[in-house]
Amino acid sequence: MPLPPPSVPQTEAERLAFPEDDPSPLAVVNRFNQLAFFDRKPVAAMRRYLAPGFIERYPDFAAPDEPASDKEAAIGFFETRGWKEGEGNVSTVYQVLADGDRVMVFHHMTRGPGDPGLAFVDIFRVRDGLIVEHWAVGQPVSDKRSGRHPMF
Repeated sequence: MPLPPPSVPQTEAERLAFPEDDPSPLAVVNRFNQLAFFDRKPVAAMRRYLAPGFIERYPDFAAPDEPASDKEAAIGFFETRGWKEGEGNVSTVYQVLADGDRVMVFHHMTRGPGDPGLAFVDIFRVRDGLIVEHWAVGQPVSDKRSGRHPMF
């Protein structure tokens, strides 16, 4: 049985393949990722693509208590750290899969040279052209390697 090949990263052309007026979940998440992580404007992306009643399921980004909304808490987090011009964060997207109103993004995030990084799966729920809910699951990239099954 042949071994599976390593995953091929998503290209910029694939991320940019959706017109601005396409409200499909796949288009919305790809445009969000482009603006937030590749153009390095996460706050602008959140203001544009997160719905007013956005629900954040990842505790580090969610509002701890009222009156802050999850949208404002996530914006606050990214106003102070992560993905700004000149920072070393890099995301390599390997899979973007859509099923109905849900979009899953599998990516490898590093914080600079020599960082083995984190393997992340983000799941977004999209309605009416806006992201209404987000989950994130991540794990550190192991220093163990398998020649049979690459992580990415």
